[in-house]
Amino acid sequence: MPTNPDIFGLAFHDFLDGKKDEEILVKIDLFDDEKLPVSYFFRSYDQMPEWEKVVLDECQGKVLDVGAGAGSHAIYIQEQEFDVTAIDVSPGAVQCMLLRGVKNVFEADFFTLNNEKFDTILFLMNGAGMAQKIHRLQEMLEKAASLLTPDGSIYIESTDLLYMYENEDGSAMINLAGEYYGEVIYQLEYKNLKGEPFPWLFVDYENLSYIAELANLNCELFYRGELFNYIARLTKKKPAN
Repeated sequence: MPTNPDIFGLAFHDFLDGKKDEEILVKIDLFDDEKLPVSYFFRSYDQMPEWEKVVLDECQGKVLDVGAGAGSHAIYIQEQEFDVTAIDVSPGAVQCMLLRGVKNVFEADFFTLNNEKFDTILFLMNGAGMAQKIHRLQEMLEKAASLLTPDGSIYIESTDLLYMYENEDGSAMINLAGEYYGEVIYQLEYKNLKGEPFPWLFVDYENLSYIAELANLNCELFYRGELFNYIARLTKKKPAN
């Protein structure tokens, strides 16, 4: 049985080998296919969108970068002399980060982390999607809370896909009896390689806020973008006196 190719890892290593113009084909069941330049994962701080910059400038103490990719966020945080741990499920991405100089990086599924505490936890680049399905989002937030120091912050990025269903008059056609409208299926292709399809979650802010409450977390809207994306800041609720 063929193994699932490490699309990101292969593309990142090609970039490091000097193939700067390669692209990853992103297929999503709700959208048209999109070509994603591999160079986007190697952007400098100055090349990052505003919402990433404002979050990176808020990082404090010991930082966990979840789904760190090629390590661009982790590298910037490390340059600011913070203690950053970068994790990713792609072995090739982890090797790439090591080659780029990220000091503390390892291959890991976020849900398996234990016995560490962080002052800042980052889920950037639509990182809420790691929950995959909305019914798993509470589990993901509870896991994040278990890794957070009492005064720490979780920054989580997502996009509200309601605009995909809106009519010209502003109304929206949603099948309330069906699956949540922000659950999608991704598939990645690179050169002649196809990855296995996988689920991803885009959650609207109201649902994120409600589920954060169930996970005993405060939720505030930290940044709202112009492309229906947003960043939420989550903090632990203080115990009642």
